[in-house]
Formats: sequence, C-alpha cells, structure tokens
Amino acid sequence: MKTYILKTDNGEYFINDTKIIYDKNTMKKVASENCLSAALVLGKHPGTPETVAKALKISKKAALQALEELRKAGLVDVVRSLQKKPEKSQYRRTANSVSFEYSDANVKLDLREKGITDEQTAKFYRKFIKDNKFDGYICVGSADPHGEYKAIARDTHYALYLSMFLGHFVDLPKTFPIVLDTDVIAKNLFKNNLIVVGGPVTNLVTRDINTHLPVKFVKEEGWALKDKNGIHSRDYEGVIESIKNPFDKTKDIVLLGGVRHVGTLSAILAGTKFSKLTFRDYNEENTWSVLVRGYDIDGDGEIDSVELMR
Repeated sequence: MKTYILKTDNGEYFINDTKIIYDKNTMKKVASENCLSAALVLGKHPGTPETVAKALKISKKAALQALEELRKAGLVDVVRSLQKKPEKSQYRRTANSVSFEYSDANVKLDLREKGITDEQTAKFYRKFIKDNKFDGYICVGSADPHGEYKAIARDTHYALYLSMFLGHFVDLPKTFPIVLDTDVIAKNLFKNNLIVVGGPVTNLVTRDINTHLPVKFVKEEGWALKDKNGIHSRDYEGVIESIKNPFDKTKDIVLLGGVRHVGTLSAILAGTKFSKLTFRDYNEENTWSVLVRGYDIDGDGEIDSVELMR
C-alpha cells in the first residue's frame, strides 16, 4: 500500500509519497546526518556508495553504512548488487519523505467536501447526498418538441456543468441520475429529490411545481418571474429556489431556471461557480429563493458573471 502526506495551501491540495516508520530506534538511525544526506543524493537517480561518498565528502565505508541503514528501514532498495565490490552496488530511493507515526490513522477523509467549497454551499446541496452518493434526479427539458408550447429545450447541456460541480460532493449513484421532464411525468418520479433545470416552457416539471414556488413564472406579455418586488422579465435573469417536495414532504426540490435559456445559464453559474456569493445567507430554510442576473463582463457574448437581486 502506498502512503502519502497530504498538504493544503490556499485551497489547493498536494501529496507526496512517504515511508512510515514506527520504531523509534530505526527512526534515530535514518535521521542521522549521513543517512539524510545520502537519501538526498539519491533523489534524482540511483547511486552507489562510491558516488554518495564523493558527494558528501565522507568515506566509502560510511556511505555504505548509511545506505544499508536506509535499506533496512525500507527507504532505499538495491538496484544492482555487487557482493565483491559493494561500494559499486547501486541503490535507489523508494520514497520522497519519511514519517514517524505515533499511532495508526483512524479518520476517513472525504476531500471533496473539505476545502473545495464553502460550508454554506455544502449545506445547500447536502440534502441531495446520502451515504456519500447523489440521492435523487437532475431533471432537464426534452430536446424534442413537447408540452402545450411544443417547445424544444436549449438549456439541457447546462446540467453537465452542474453535474461536474456536484462531483465535488458525491460519488456516482448506482442508477443514472439524469432524467427528462417527460420521463418524470411518464414514470411518475415526482416523489424523489429533484434538481430541476429550466423554466416552465421547456421543462414540464417546472410547470407542474410552479404554484408551489416562492418565485413564480408568470405569463404576462411573454414569460417573466414574479416575486414580492414585482415582475422580472429580462432574458438574462434567473432564479434558484428550494422547496419541500409537494408530492412527498420528506424530499426536496431545487430549481435553477429562467424564462429564457440565458436566464437558466445565469442561475446555473450562480449555483456553481458563484455559489459562495449565492448561498452566503442560506440557513437551511424549507423554502428559499434568490433571483440572479447574469452579465457578460468580458464582452465575448457569453454570461460570465452574476449578481444577486435582493
């Protein structure tokens, strides 16, 4: 079994292989000046007691003794053994570091939820995690003409970005978690945890839960979003909403959508790339929502930034 040291710096993780030593007498021997220096000499390529002695300016006998102590501890191995000329035998380092462990490690670490994102974001999506696996379905609109408006979903691929983000938190589930809105209806999957992507025209599940949402989609002169502050009808405006599933109160539904596909993209970016900003005030409410507005800051024609509409 390979053993590694885990280091973290400014939110990034780094590992280095290590050899664990449990015996304090062995540790004292390999921590000697000659042993440590010999191990450093072997860092880039194998070497002999002769080359080690030359590099450290010590006798061949002292170099051979140091390498043998390292070999007994498992820190180097012999690439080529010459019994008649042991000073020309070749040694190779087996690990980049050495560690002394006082007791066995007993904490299982899941790196995805530690350090990758903030606690508020983890709190928001945790309702979809069970036994470290995604629990529920991500529902996207069908790409075929469907529903009363015979609409074709243009925002289905946004779920790929959302899925990559959720990979920070969960392992792959046993069942395929991505479903079409038409599948939810045909297979009666409403009584599950659902993450719904898109507005009511392209996603029929959004249509069916619309009356339960705190921010509703309304058909004015064209579709718009309506909250306590009024009507929001710009193409690049979207919403993230969380409610208890009206079909099964033990389950949850999260909606990320807009009246146009660019509004849905704004909501997806707010719930992933800009999640630290989006969920900073989330406090595990049963009903929660935030309106977002997307912007093309760099002028390339694509939404790349969002602001919250409080």
